[in-house]
Amino acid sequence: MTTEDPNIEKIAGLVDDFPIAMLATVADGDRILAQPYAMQQQHHRFDGELWFLISADSSTAQRITANPALLVSLSANDSWVSLSGLGELSNEQHYIDAMWDSSVEAWFPGGQQDPNIRALIFHADTAEYWDTPGSKVATAVSYLKSKVTGTPISIDSDKVDL
Repeated sequence: MTTEDPNIEKIAGLVDDFPIAMLATVADGDRILAQPYAMQQQHHRFDGELWFLISADSSTAQRITANPALLVSLSANDSWVSLSGLGELSNEQHYIDAMWDSSVEAWFPGGQQDPNIRALIFHADTAEYWDTPGSKVATAVSYLKSKVTGTPISIDSDKVDL
């Protein structure tokens, strides 16, 4: 995948606005559990992958090891993204170093060399997004226009195979 792909660029532009993702994993074969995780996209622009740092002994890491299928959902006041794909846990130091900044120190007091730290590389294979038109004011105007005219609001949305 290249970032010249307009579909990836659209998703990347939306992903840039989300610091926190809900990461959904499969538990016990059929239950879905979701937890919030800080994305490390300031260190890696979306190109089909999202980066996270997680604890190796976390229940999330254990579920990913058992079943790497993941759903990542992102939500804001005026846009939403849902990505599905596979998670890969790595203890490769180059990933950890590339994602490390002071914002993660509270979770990993041992620093970048903490033996419990893992890089989670999420490889998206599909994405779906919903994006309202422009600013909050433009969105409010679109909602009002929809109510007055009785026509559905226009939301930019698409399903993208990555």
